Amino acid sequence: MQLLICVLLFGAALVQGRHEKYEGHQLYRVSGAATEFEYLEAYLDLLSTKSAARSTSGQLEALVRLSPEEKQKWLPLFDKKNMTYTKVVDNLADVLRDEEAQINRARHNSKRSGRAISFNAYYRHDEMNEYLESLAALYPGLVTVINAGLSYEGRQIKYVKISTTRFENLRKPVILIDAAVHAREWVTPPVALYIIHQLVEAVVDRRLTEGIDWIIIPMANPDGYEYSIDEDRMWRKTRSRSHPEADTCPGVDGNRNFDHHWGTREASKDPCSIIFEGPTAFSEPETRIIRDVALQNVDRAALYISLHSYGNMFLYAWGNNGSLPNNALALHLAGVRMAEAIDRLALDKADRYIVGNAAQVLYFTSGTSRDWTRAIGIPLTYTMELPGYEYDFIVPPEYVEQIVTETWAGIAAGAHFVLSIW
Repeated sequence: MQLLICVLLFGAALVQGRHEKYEGHQLYRVSGAATEFEYLEAYLDLLSTKSAARSTSGQLEALVRLSPEEKQKWLPLFDKKNMTYTKVVDNLADVLRDEEAQINRARHNSKRSGRAISFNAYYRHDEMNEYLESLAALYPGLVTVINAGLSYEGRQIKYVKISTTRFENLRKPVILIDAAVHAREWVTPPVALYIIHQLVEAVVDRRLTEGIDWIIIPMANPDGYEYSIDEDRMWRKTRSRSHPEADTCPGVDGNRNFDHHWGTREASKDPCSIIFEGPTAFSEPETRIIRDVALQNVDRAALYISLHSYGNMFLYAWGNNGSLPNNALALHLAGVRMAEAIDRLALDKADRYIVGNAAQVLYFTSGTSRDWTRAIGIPLTYTMELPGYEYDFIVPPEYVEQIVTETWAGIAAGAHFVLSIW
């Protein structure tokens, strides 16, 4: 009955979602120099970026959302700067309404399956937490659920520790994974939950738990995630209101809030920017939870991955200036191992994964979790951009199982790389 209530609530939230705010908004693929996008990122909603090596134009390419008002302003600017553009979606509201219908059907089918969590649907924050608690009850010798703290709006952020030795064997490496730092990237929590499922319930390779301890945060930004379900599907940031102009422009980009070259980019200083870095580094309770977990385990942490969507990329440091860490060869090799494992299972229509320095593949960024975790001493740290196919990050539920399955193959390959060097 409780699951049925959650299903109905999720469906009701979608039905009542305010997609009308995106009526007439259009999506364009825009190509240009990386320096142009570093400027545009502060003022426009760049839904994804594609490297120059992958794009047909030979330049960096971004998917950009433009309101009718923005269209009148920005298309002439693109022309002036010789940036080519093509309209790919005429009305974003129609796309969101279609997604809504698909999710309702998937939720109905998931309810009928009787499973607590299936991997062909999307779930609410509370449902995910209930699933974690159920695993801890069923597998007390392997799974520990940690109530890490509250989000800005008071939601409980939980993470799981998976260990055959209760984290008491200090010779074992630790792998840390988080998901949903960006609220609208709904496909990332199912990947985190599937990793947990593979390590705990559907165990195929026991070396991955006997030789490694795992920490997984499936829902790092519950306030933003729930808001993206109930109010605004395109919401990316947290929902905090502890900064100037917060009444007008709430929230902080969690992946600009980490204390690595924080505050060094003008593009991230505007509270109304979608990439607002926050009033201070680690101003957000959500990013402080990731910070604390990383610092508590930094002596043993070997691999950190932050799951994002979309773009089929493993990106590593340093994103703020394009220089390489002293272990860049190992970073690249591990990334390639993970990418190749995923590509072997990928759909034919999927882009192959790109592995590389974030600034060289895309453009400069500061305050990211990937760079901060590398700076504190975790050797292998990545931003992982999952597939979106032709759907961008609005991935239909029918593709979730494919994405979680292939991504797990990559994570497992990364874990075996850790075992080989630890």
